[in-house]
Amino acid sequence: MGFKKAMVKRNQELIDQFNREEERHWQLQWLKVKQRVRFPKLRELPHAILDLLCKAGRPGLIISR
Repeated sequence: MGFKKAMVKRNQELIDQFNREEERHWQLQWLKVKQRVRFPKLRELPHAILDLLCKAGRPGLIISR
């Protein structure tokens, strides 16, 4: 495999990884909003846990490998 093909393949892998992480982030955001609407009187701990998950799941902050 040539250098250009290897770079194109690696770039596509990074793009795919970013897209998966972005999709997961928006799923967590939606879950957070939905939970706060359905359970407004829920203790703050579950809301704080969801906030942390959303922040940790934000794409682009950490690229593995």
